[in-house]
Amino acid sequence: MSHRLQTQTSAHPYFPTPRHLGFTLIEMLVVIAVMSLLLTAAGPVFDSLATSRSPSAAAAVISGQLERARSHAITKNTYVWVRLGKVAEEPNDFFIGVYESLDGTDKTTTVKGIWSAPRLPNFRLSNSLSPSLVRPSVPSAAQASEASWVRFSPSGEARIIPAVATESRIKLKPPSDPGVLARWTEFGLQATRRGQVAESLKKDVAAVQLNGLTGQTLDFSR
Repeated sequence: MSHRLQTQTSAHPYFPTPRHLGFTLIEMLVVIAVMSLLLTAAGPVFDSLATSRSPSAAAAVISGQLERARSHAITKNTYVWVRLGKVAEEPNDFFIGVYESLDGTDKTTTVKGIWSAPRLPNFRLSNSLSPSLVRPSVPSAAQASEASWVRFSPSGEARIIPAVATESRIKLKPPSDPGVLARWTEFGLQATRRGQVAESLKKDVAAVQLNGLTGQTLDFSR
C-alpha cells in the first residue's frame, strides 16, 4: 500500500519530476548574439526618437525657464539674465543658462548661476521658420538667430541682448550691455538632426514670443 501511494504521489501533476532549469553555454551565446542584432537594428530607431522631440514641448520648456527667471527677479528684487541658444561646446543643442546679480544691480561684476536649466538636444534658434507656423507677426529685427541674452529687471521687464554663438558655456558671463526693450521678441525653434535640418524636419518648428514690457511669454507650435 505504501509503495502504491508513493508512486501516485510522484506522478501527481502538482509535484512534477525535477528537471534541469538552467541555460547551457551554447544557449547563452545564442541569446547574446540575438540581443546584439536587435540592439544594432534598433539604433536608428532610438536616434530618430531622440531627434524628433516635440517642438511644442521644447517651446514649453523655454517659456517655463523665462517665466521662472522673471519670477525670481521680481521676488528677489534683483536682475536675472537668461542665455538662450548655441554655445561652443554643444553646437547641436539648445543651451539655457540662468544667472542672477548678487548685489541687486544690473552690474555684471557679481553674478552667479542660480539653477541648472535643461539642455535641449537637436534644436536651434532660427529666424526663418516655416510659414505654416501661425503666430502673431514680429519684426525681423526682433527675431533671435543663433543666441541671445534676456535680462529681467526687478519689475519684470525683459531686455534682449545679442549673444555670440561661439562663446564657451564654461566662461559665460552676462554682458554689461543694457540691451533693447522691444514690445515683442521671438525665439524661433528649429528641430535638427545633429545640427542639420533634414527635409522631413523643415516644418518641425515652434516659437516663443516674449513681451519686453511685462516679461511674459507666449509659445506657438504647429
